[in-house]
Amino acid sequence: MQKIRKTIKDFELVQRGDRILVALSGGPDSVALLHLLCRLRPEIHLSLVALYINHQIRPREARKEEAFCRRLCDQLGVELRIVTVRIPDIAKKEKKGIEEAARDFRYRTFESLALQEGCDKIALGHHTDDQVETILFRILRGTGKPGLVGIPVSRGRIIRPLYEVTRREILSYLGSQHLEYCVDQSNLKSEYKRNYIRNHLLVEIRRHLNPAVDSALLNLSETASDEERYLNGVMRKALRRTARWTIGGKIELDLVRFCSYDKWIRRRLLRYCLAESLPLMLAPDKVVVDRLDRFSFSSGRSISLPGGVSATRVGTRLVVHRREFLRYSTPLALGRSCRAEPLSVSFYSRLAGYSGDRLEKDRQPSQVLLDRRKVELPLTARSIRPGDRFGPLGMRGTKKVGDYLTDRKVDRVYRDEIPVVCDKLGIVWLVGFEIADRVKIDSTTKEVVRIELRKHRKAWPEAL
Repeated sequence: MQKIRKTIKDFELVQRGDRILVALSGGPDSVALLHLLCRLRPEIHLSLVALYINHQIRPREARKEEAFCRRLCDQLGVELRIVTVRIPDIAKKEKKGIEEAARDFRYRTFESLALQEGCDKIALGHHTDDQVETILFRILRGTGKPGLVGIPVSRGRIIRPLYEVTRREILSYLGSQHLEYCVDQSNLKSEYKRNYIRNHLLVEIRRHLNPAVDSALLNLSETASDEERYLNGVMRKALRRTARWTIGGKIELDLVRFCSYDKWIRRRLLRYCLAESLPLMLAPDKVVVDRLDRFSFSSGRSISLPGGVSATRVGTRLVVHRREFLRYSTPLALGRSCRAEPLSVSFYSRLAGYSGDRLEKDRQPSQVLLDRRKVELPLTARSIRPGDRFGPLGMRGTKKVGDYLTDRKVDRVYRDEIPVVCDKLGIVWLVGFEIADRVKIDSTTKEVVRIELRKHRKAWPEAL
């Protein structure tokens, strides 16, 4: 209890009044975590909700675990959410191993349920022994220095309050509190790589090579962490000078500046850009990073990378982005600011009186005035669709939006983050470019619909 209090305080894992989603498997680690957080509940005014995921890998054991988790949560007065999924089917569909598919699904579910439940944090039961096993596993796979840092005590919403607690201490705590737990028999099977490291390799290393291998690996991780903090500070400065977010979540790199950096900085910049673009829990490996680094010095137009990511050269910029086309649609209510997810923009629209001498003054790429009589409400901001047409200001007839953007030399990589504002009759504003001629202001205009685009700046993180 003292250790978990110290970890929470030292790393500022929890704030007073936080609502926490606790990952509960029924195993010793998660049972101890939930019990400890329940004891802390009155001290920090925490609100807890637990999640059990039935992977459908061991159906009979899973039913017992689910029933156990229900009883435990009832005893502790904690809400329980249960998610059932067939991980073998997902693994087959996504062409992944069972372990990888299960892990990726868990983390996706943690994030989505935390949002749904209004949780500030997601508490996982990783402890010191997990850190040791992770570091050794990464060394054997050929990790670079960032991999030696191991499992972070927190990242985003995710926190690990048992970070400084050993497996032996957890079992001792469960015994002292007379707490039951489930034993996952699959953890004893050596065909899983993690289990082999835990149950055989580390046992043999302690017996024949170094009884203090756990301390040695943790010391190595601590040293690597200190160096990584310094190097990441250098990299953050380079990131702010070299990269920028687009409103659609793409990352642009200034190739002139980027190519002037030493290779170790370039690698870190690319690794960060890829990690931000890849699906949750999928990390870029050295082969992919080096391939992208070589591409940045070439004259190639585009390169496809694993995980549905591409990098596209646009002039002197390299754009790292997901390959799927963004699709969105947001109703615009007059007098209200409406966020157009997943873009980092909001639209504010309202009715206003109009006098003709303000036309030139009010004509801006991020703000337009439309004749109220000619607009068929309601308004919607949405992504461009195949075949979209509109009549740009000053043109008779209509033109394909795609052709209009081609004429304006707008690269295709950016087109999914250019919204159009529509009324009942079609497009009234190709945002950032032009309004439709049919809704233009004229000498008889007395009232206008004013629409303003507001961009939300996405800041680079203080820690990477």
